[in-house]
Amino acid sequence: MKIYEKISELNKKFPLLNEEKILLGTDGSVTNILEILFEGECVVKTLSQKVINNVNYREVILSVKEPLVYAVSKTPFKNIEYGLREEIKRDLLSADIPIGKILRKYNLETRREIINIDIAKLDNRLKTLLNTEYDELPKRTYHIIYKNRILMIITEIFAIRGKL
Repeated sequence: MKIYEKISELNKKFPLLNEEKILLGTDGSVTNILEILFEGECVVKTLSQKVINNVNYREVILSVKEPLVYAVSKTPFKNIEYGLREEIKRDLLSADIPIGKILRKYNLETRREIINIDIAKLDNRLKTLLNTEYDELPKRTYHIIYKNRILMIITEIFAIRGKL
């Protein structure tokens, strides 16, 4: 199914803001879109970061003046070892740099492959972290592909409703 068809299908069940449709369907930088929409710098607050079975797990909140996105990334070490310079590896595993800024900083030719678009049910922890009263928000999961390998798997929940 094409991305626009998936978003259209989801929109029938859960009416989406146009900005949410853009964030769900973009194959570009979410960081950049947030900075444009909210007219400020996107910063990362790391909630947790740990390595399990040679995979780096990072849980963050992206904010532009207020929390906008909850994101979890999984980075298999074996895939970042493949053809990346040490400073890029260090930044990719850093706890405080948005992924979009890292890719832009090093001019990495990557692509995003969206694998799922859906609605997330928020527990009290996520509602507090995202400063929202909504019980459900749009989410997506995608791969960042570099040299035909999955560099990262990222899931994002967008909490922009009522904040624009």
